[in-house]
Amino acid sequence: MRSGVIAQKVGMSRLFTEAGEHVPVTVVRLANCQVVSHRTKDKDGYVALQLGSGARKIKNVTKAERGHFAVAKVEPKRKVIEFRVPEDALIPVGAEITADHFVVGQFVDVTGTSIGKGFAGGMKRWNFHGLRATHGVSISHRSIGSTGGRQDPGKTFKKKHMPGHHAQSESGADRRRTRPDHDRGRGARLQGRLDHDPRRGEKEAAARRRADARQVPPAGSGWRDQFGREGGRVTWN
Repeated sequence: MRSGVIAQKVGMSRLFTEAGEHVPVTVVRLANCQVVSHRTKDKDGYVALQLGSGARKIKNVTKAERGHFAVAKVEPKRKVIEFRVPEDALIPVGAEITADHFVVGQFVDVTGTSIGKGFAGGMKRWNFHGLRATHGVSISHRSIGSTGGRQDPGKTFKKKHMPGHHAQSESGADRRRTRPDHDRGRGARLQGRLDHDPRRGEKEAAARRRADARQVPPAGSGWRDQFGREGGRVTWN
């Protein structure tokens, strides 16, 4: 299993295939995604890569975080995420992962934060039917109705679907096919939509675990170190 990447959603676009088919795509950007540290079996009990993306002002970074980034010789990152990988898929600390980490046609799984909808009622938040439009219902047409029983149980159970803050939570999109992109190295295009908020930071894009082995590039490819040397560059179709 190869490492994933941290990318930021830019917006939507579209492509046309050679057959003239219209394909909607989501454009994501890799904003200086670098390897911050390694998690080893001897020291941490598991093997993983710690990646960082984005930029933060020095005044907003704690002294402990400054020392952590200084050891890797990378700038302070806005978001830090770990990806579990085998030992043979580790990438050197300080290396920058580019969009060449994935190949055209490969399926990836994306995780991020959805766009917040604010306080919403039961019909919008949980797709409730609502009350009748006529026949005795006044004013409360969109209410959720009764929320509990009678004397037994005499309470409303926890996790009951009720009005409240809608969305702005972690959401995922499985099986998104990568498409060709002209901004090679910095951006990528994923087929279909991602219901993630571009204003709320970065997304996690990892290679699909059940992907076809022929679509997965070799481990440790699609990155370049601090001196510009590339490691296992993958050619886009």
